Amino acid sequence: MKSADQLMSDIQLSLQALFQKIQPEMLESMEKQGVTPAQLFVLASLKKHGSLKISEIAERMEVKPSAVTLMADRLEQKNLIARTHNTKDRRVIDLSLTDEGDRKFEEILAGRKAIMARYLSFLTEEEMLQAAHITAKLAQAAETDEKQNMKRGNG
Repeated sequence: MKSADQLMSDIQLSLQALFQKIQPEMLESMEKQGVTPAQLFVLASLKKHGSLKISEIAERMEVKPSAVTLMADRLEQKNLIARTHNTKDRRVIDLSLTDEGDRKFEEILAGRKAIMARYLSFLTEEEMLQAAHITAKLAQAAETDEKQNMKRGNG
């Protein structure tokens, strides 16, 4: 029986090999849609939250608002997002997805889902259930850890 340390090494190596294979495919899929990973983050944030201030997106991305402004310029030129004045403070600009942006985001997700489906097709239904449970648990642990680090001022 393998030790916990050996199992962690095996998991780390397997995940690394998987990500090294999947990541270029995901990037290529985004490039075909004319969207960068950072732009996809903006689109995903707007999809999830509806409308956000540039400063809110910058905070989520841990970048300066000027970087988000540049991304917003490019996304607006592609008609993927819209800028509107904030209803409470007209000096503040809110970003939101356009119908085209929503469609583009869904296309990108479909492409990513197809890539994942190809790899997950090697698993049985039971293995997929286990993988879904385990990855959800790890994602929750990562989110909890991130929140704790932010409270301690480490994040």
